[in-house]
Amino acid sequence: MKKKRHFAFKDKLFNKMFLLMSVSVFLPVALLGFLSYDKSKSQLTSVTSQLLEDNLQLNAKQLNTFFKSVEKETEKMIASKPLQSLLRSPPPKSYEEEVSFINGMVDVIISLKGSYELYVLPKNMEHYPHYRKLLTLNKLQPGSNLFERAYMLQRTGIWLHVWDDNLHKATFIYVRAIRANNLEPLGILAVQIPDYIFLEELESPSSFERYLFLMVDSENHIISHPSSGFYNTEYIPRPGWFQAEKELDEGGWKLIAAVPQQDIAGSIEQIKNFSLWIVVGSLAVISLLLYLIVRSVTRPLSAMVAHMDEVGQGNLSPFRFNRSRADEVGQLAQGYNQMIAGMTELLHTTRQMEADKRQLELQTLNHQINPHFFYNTLDAIKWRAETVRESTIATMVTKLANLLRFSLNNGDEWTTIEREIEHAKNYLDIELLRSNRSFQLFIQADPDLMKQKIIKLILQPIVENAVKHGMSKLPEGKGKIRLTVKRSDGDIVFIVEDNGPGLQDKHTPHLDVPGGSDAPRGIGLSNVHKRMQLHFGANYGIHIDRNQSPGLRVVVRHPM
Repeated sequence: MKKKRHFAFKDKLFNKMFLLMSVSVFLPVALLGFLSYDKSKSQLTSVTSQLLEDNLQLNAKQLNTFFKSVEKETEKMIASKPLQSLLRSPPPKSYEEEVSFINGMVDVIISLKGSYELYVLPKNMEHYPHYRKLLTLNKLQPGSNLFERAYMLQRTGIWLHVWDDNLHKATFIYVRAIRANNLEPLGILAVQIPDYIFLEELESPSSFERYLFLMVDSENHIISHPSSGFYNTEYIPRPGWFQAEKELDEGGWKLIAAVPQQDIAGSIEQIKNFSLWIVVGSLAVISLLLYLIVRSVTRPLSAMVAHMDEVGQGNLSPFRFNRSRADEVGQLAQGYNQMIAGMTELLHTTRQMEADKRQLELQTLNHQINPHFFYNTLDAIKWRAETVRESTIATMVTKLANLLRFSLNNGDEWTTIEREIEHAKNYLDIELLRSNRSFQLFIQADPDLMKQKIIKLILQPIVENAVKHGMSKLPEGKGKIRLTVKRSDGDIVFIVEDNGPGLQDKHTPHLDVPGGSDAPRGIGLSNVHKRMQLHFGANYGIHIDRNQSPGLRVVVRHPM
């Protein structure tokens, strides 16, 4: 209760002080302004003139920044690899080749085009007659002196202005040479910008209705004016107008601001008495009314905004407000609380669904097996049992049992590097016995890592891939598989290499991933890759070295 009385006293005091300051400040200031009006008129004009000068400086700086932004944008355009590739290609020798060039150039221009018209002219334009007919660039022809000047410049271009007969307006064009990495000129890039774009960059003081901006060239001819009829005419200052000019960074052009002197002085005499009484009375009444009205609305809204910050930090508690309030603010607070309740329920549901989905996906991936391998092994055991009585049958059965025991293992997904290598060797031993084809296995592993915990069934699908698509394609006894286990940047890295035909072999379509992705598409390799990314994120998984020739090199990165 004491806290409520404290705030009530503060509000009451604030209202009294606000009313007292309104009477003691607004009226003396208005009276002083009325008495000193005639003497301060000249000073007001001077200050306003300085304001216009400052406005001109600011707009000139903004216009120079606009020039630089266009030039910087063209730097990215000329560095485009598709554009460089098109311009470096030999000139078309037929109509079909030129049509292909035009389609490619249209795609490149669409991808590079920003807010302005973009044109690209190859250096040898005479070899592109149909493409040349499509260009509508204003009064710029290939082979002109302007293009030669652009080719002479290394890291910049040329700004110029022309008259657009179609738009009936002045147009600015930035021309820049396109060069290869060895600085050989490949063509010309031109950006065409109507002058109204420049005028939109300029901001005039809102208090002057007849404030005028225009641009002139080095010979004082108008190159940009709100009225297009003044284009290319000599600029002559108007009598009775205040003007200021500022030279721009490009082409020796100047920005000129002009405003009637009458607008600067204004009709102060006519509004003097009106201002004295109306402004003072209106300020007092409006300030008081605005304070009372805005305060009744902004206080609960401010509290709601503060509560939103708490919601953003994870505190989804409901917003406390006066429930007897039935206006829009009360309805907004009630709807806001309903939204928080819905968010809380949705967040809980989403978390539960994501957890279930993750668990199901991990279980699905962990329990995927390749039945063909076990079927083939059992078939080989049956064949040997029926045809030849050898001790290899017992060995194959034992190793197959070890494989099954390791794969199932009561659903445990984790193992050690030592057991994972042993599991891969069991598989390779079975392959050697089953297929009666010999190959060599080399293992180089860091002894300090052998007891490290990893998710199981990583190596067996990779060495299986090496046997099926590498060793099986080589002559008897020529196959080699190398397994390396090492530490790199705080991670465990497995490298499986073979000397098979690699990706050049047409019988390895499962590794031909569209778009150049390194993610494998085979069931076994894809299983390993997805499991590792689900466990550890996108930075881990399988990477296939596509530059390895001959042979194939598969790298697996696993966190410590």
